[in-house]
Amino acid sequence: MPALRFFFYGTLIAGSGNLVARAVHDRLVCLGPARTRGTLWAIPDARGWYPALRPGNGWVHGRFYETTSGFDARDEARLDGWEECRRKARKQSSYWRQPAIVLAGKARRRAGLYLYNRKLPSGARRISGGDFAAWLAAHGFTAYGA
Repeated sequence: MPALRFFFYGTLIAGSGNLVARAVHDRLVCLGPARTRGTLWAIPDARGWYPALRPGNGWVHGRFYETTSGFDARDEARLDGWEECRRKARKQSSYWRQPAIVLAGKARRRAGLYLYNRKLPSGARRISGGDFAAWLAAHGFTAYGA
């Protein structure tokens, strides 16, 4: 499988505490902080908050990752499964993985990211700074799956 690149901005960032992130991060290398254009929202759930990236003109902050030789189709399916991304059924997907341009340092890179694919539910809060981890810490909230 050729190397893939990802932009993670929430519960898939290494150290976020969810089981899927722990399962795949030994086959990903973090290339550093990155950002992309969009609007970031926080969605409440009984099991914690989760982020939703939507199109927009703000900046969303996250991390840029590349797969290593051990990463395979099962790992890709784990990531898609966590995000409820059904590759053959976009309308039924909560998130949709699509290519995007991210800024990693001064370089523009292509990476797959998970764009929220549903109408925002009531109770969703806009994260004006575009940084989910910082927003959680500032409000004392817990991330979904942590």
